[in-house]
Amino acid sequence: MRDRPLRRAARGHLDLLGPAGLLVVVLAVYWRLDPTLLQPSTITILSAQFLPLIMAAIGQTIVMLTGGIDLSLGAVLSLGMAVFVVVPADVVTAMAIALVVTVLAGAANGALVAYAGLPPIIVTLAASFLWAGVTLIALPQPGGHVPEGLVRAYNLGWYGLALPAIAIGVALAVWKLVKTTRFGLALYAVGGNEHGAFANGINTRRVKIIAYGLAGLFTGLAGIGLAIQTGSADPTIGTPYTLNSIAVAVLGGISFFGGVGQMRGALLGALLLGLLSNLLLFTGISTFYQLILQGVVLVVAVAVKTLATRERVA
Repeated sequence: MRDRPLRRAARGHLDLLGPAGLLVVVLAVYWRLDPTLLQPSTITILSAQFLPLIMAAIGQTIVMLTGGIDLSLGAVLSLGMAVFVVVPADVVTAMAIALVVTVLAGAANGALVAYAGLPPIIVTLAASFLWAGVTLIALPQPGGHVPEGLVRAYNLGWYGLALPAIAIGVALAVWKLVKTTRFGLALYAVGGNEHGAFANGINTRRVKIIAYGLAGLFTGLAGIGLAIQTGSADPTIGTPYTLNSIAVAVLGGISFFGGVGQMRGALLGALLLGLLSNLLLFTGISTFYQLILQGVVLVVAVAVKTLATRERVA
């Protein structure tokens, strides 16, 4: 009887052991190829590269915790990116407007999921075309401008500080705070058993709308980070982030069925996928193989997660 709590605790961390172990191996290989891996300058550069994927993964994870999935994430990311570079205002104002737009887009997705009675995968697939069209209206072709000073500070550091790493840390701290609130508890409850949550007085529709809106916030941050990294915007660049964010979330132990998973798992998955992609470049392998790698990672992650879930149920 005494072993049961320990076994449950161990099972709760099993999903993280695989990605964490693999990440250690990848880091060791990466360090052999690039001995400057742990230097501040390298950490700044890598955090600038990985921030968009990490933020997108956080957004996707929040949606998946409700038992849904967001196929419009890439389109919303591009929308936030486009709004950020085309708004004729200072950087802070442009960023605020872009985030408001992506939060509203996410909340609209959540409202459709909550009230339409259709599977989230269908609703968000349709929404992806809608937001992609809006993005093309705002920015018909790649362009826009980000202040050079901001681009330099983001990619190379600001007075020795890795701004992307700080942003990632703040985002994770915000999520940890949100998770401890009544909404955070309701989020896991809705994902674990929506009917049971509703029977216990939780407004499941409101939870979904807020969840998708919060996901839109982090997705918007991903788009803004990508715009600052590249110094401009592309209305179609967000497309790969949809599947990548799903792959990262599943790789980090987030359940497709909702209510199970930790944000640190998504972070591990994002770091793992990002470092693997960089390793391919280091070894001179064509970038086309990155797509194959991402597909393999997603298939393996889904297969492992499905088998683990079946064993636990059994």
